[in-house]
Amino acid sequence: MNMKKKNKLFKNLLIIAFVIFMGLFIASESGFYEAKLSNKVALTDEAIKRFEQDVSDGKMVDVASYVVDDYKDYSNKFTDVGEKMSDAITKVLSEGISGAWDAIKVLFF
Repeated sequence: MNMKKKNKLFKNLLIIAFVIFMGLFIASESGFYEAKLSNKVALTDEAIKRFEQDVSDGKMVDVASYVVDDYKDYSNKFTDVGEKMSDAITKVLSEGISGAWDAIKVLFF
């Protein structure tokens, strides 16, 4: 009975870890984080109005003075490990599937 409880606990932990990994992998591959970061660097309406006013006044303009850059790096050891794991799994799956397909083509075609 004790062995079954340990086995069930291990299975549940493995499933939870897999779900967390898949969430991180999907977020990474879909470009979710890159899209959020690019939105933070966009010009705001206020900055566009100031830019247009400065251009019409003939002032010297510099894009850096109009860009809102509130970049905060939230990466940590866990996100780095998740990213490395997802890259490794992607590499293994893509190379493994293409290698298996090449082997099948050699055998049957």
